[in-house]
Formats: sequence, structure tokens, C-alpha cells
Amino acid sequence: MSRVLRPHGELHVLARQLLEQTKHPVLGAESALTKTLGDRLLSELHSHNTPSTLYYVLADGETYVVKVEFGHAQTLRDEIQWYRDAARRGLSTHLFITGHAGPSMSFLLLKCFGDGSTVDDLALGGASAGELGRHIGRAVDRDIELFHRTQRHVSPSHVHRLTERRLAQRRRQASAFVYLRTLMDADVITINGNEVTGAYRCLNHIIGNPHWVSHLAPDRIGVTFGDLHCGNIIVDGVSTEVVDPRGGPLLPLTYDYGKLVQSIEGGYGAVMAGRYVLRRTGRTEYEFATENVPGYADLGVLLPIGRDERLYLQSLYQAALHFVAMLPHHASAEEETTALYLCGVSLFDKLLARLS
Repeated sequence: MSRVLRPHGELHVLARQLLEQTKHPVLGAESALTKTLGDRLLSELHSHNTPSTLYYVLADGETYVVKVEFGHAQTLRDEIQWYRDAARRGLSTHLFITGHAGPSMSFLLLKCFGDGSTVDDLALGGASAGELGRHIGRAVDRDIELFHRTQRHVSPSHVHRLTERRLAQRRRQASAFVYLRTLMDADVITINGNEVTGAYRCLNHIIGNPHWVSHLAPDRIGVTFGDLHCGNIIVDGVSTEVVDPRGGPLLPLTYDYGKLVQSIEGGYGAVMAGRYVLRRTGRTEYEFATENVPGYADLGVLLPIGRDERLYLQSLYQAALHFVAMLPHHASAEEETTALYLCGVSLFDKLLARLS
């Protein structure tokens, strides 16, 4: 059975102080938290595409991470619940110490693992396919273990309804941005002189073909990490951990395989690292390229999704959907969001070519 570390000493004091701050709404909650952390605070990290802030703190001579969202914080509430559920099921949760959701803020207290380097960092730094595959393989093995403990059979139409609800919600969120509406409503996008079908037109092609729908929709769902892209697989020498699990509904395993395809074939890590070239040449016409990552190019055959055609197509479909679904969360950064959309339609184009 997995054991959750019980805080003691300075860490115990910190955990109690954080818990107290979650219980009651506080004016200036962010300033109050900084005051609570005091001299223990080493650094903090904000991101434009997530509501969470990471605070690196020192307690009892060790570094820990406090992940915080202010207000209702549904994303972090789900993540806290994921860690608790995983521990109850016996899955290893070495990093999790404690967490609590409250009206003022929600927090996760986690052990710090290595220097925060990810598989994407290794890949963009020139690591070999073998090294990348070992880390990804360990993460996948843990994901499969959790999925197999919790899986249940459902109809493929159930999985498709989950997909449709998710995309409908994200499309509503995206409609607040004029440039995103233009991209998402376009029937045709031109990338480097080649015309490809727009994302929602691709979806309509797929949804309108019952054979494709049944081929692309799995019939089992379960608990997974839920966000297993290579930027969430962190490494420290030969050791591997996964961070930022996604709580919420049960999902098909190909949801996470799609996250891997998104990283390995889709260029997600390169875009997030700013390693791409993008120039708009017309209303929906672009010159676009992500940095070539040799280790990823040689990786496919080392993973299960590279050796099973139907599993690969289901994962490729999920990867394309991931790019489309994430756009509202990145929308404040227009160039980055446009690059992510172009990665998505490129994967849709590859999927339709394989299906036809």
C-alpha cells in the first residue's frame, strides 16, 4: 500500500499554516500567503496558461513545492482528489504530502523532485530515443497499472459524448477571442503553401462517419494521470516522476497516449519552449515550423502505440483533440495559441490521411 509522507517539524508547521489560510476568505490572499511563507520562500513560478502558482519553499533543510490556486480553484481541487484516490488505491505517490481546498485558496504540498527537468527538456537538449523511451516507458507503466485497477467497459458512444461535451465547452470559451474564432471556424488552413482542412471541419468528417467513430472510440475508461505529455514527466538522473495529474471523469487510456503523441509527433514541447517559427501570410495562411527533435523522431517504435495501428489512430485522434481543446487556456498569448492550433490541424490532416 502506498504511504503518504506525514509532515513533521518545520514542514508540519507550514502545512498547518497553509491549511488555516484555506479556511476563510482573506483580502489580498496572495500577499497573505507570501507573508505566511516568509523567509522559507525561495522562489515562485507563474504561467500564463494555468491558474496555479508554484512556490518553492525550504523546510527542515529540504526544498518543497506549494502549488496554489486562489478562489474556487476547481482544477486544483480535482488534482488534490486525484492524489488522495491514487494513494487509496495503492499507487505510488512519492511527491504528495498533503493538500486542501477551501474558499480562500487551495494548495498542494509536494516534495521537490530534481531540478524540474522534463522529458521535453531532455529531448530538446538532444537526448537519444533510448533515454527518452526509458523515462516515458516508466510513466506509461504506472499509468497502465492505475488504469487496469479501475477500468470498466462503456459504449464507444459514451466516450464520444465526453469528447463532444469537452469540445463544446472549449469552443464557447474560445469564442471570446476574435482571432481564435477565425481559426476555429475556417474550413481550410494553409500551412507552408499546403491546404489542410480546418479542425472543426475535420471533426465533422469524423463524426459523420459511423465506421470511423467506432474505430476511434475505445470501449473502456478508468483512472489515468490524465495529462501525460512529456512536459509533465520529470526526471532526475535515471529516476522518473509524473506531475500535474488531471482529476475528474474516468477517461480512456488513449487520452493519455494522445498526450504522448501530442508531445512526440505534434511539437507541443517545442511550441511551449518557444522553439518554432511562425509568420502569417494571409487571413488563414501561415508559414510555420517547429524545431526538429531527433530523439522524438526515432521514438515511436519503442512505445506500444507505435506497434498497434488502431491504438495509434485512437491516440492520434486524441492528440489532435488535445490541441484544439487547450486553445482557450493559452489564448492570452496569440502567437503561441496559433502555433498550437496549427499543430492540431496538422495532426488531424495526418489522421484523415491514415483513415482514408
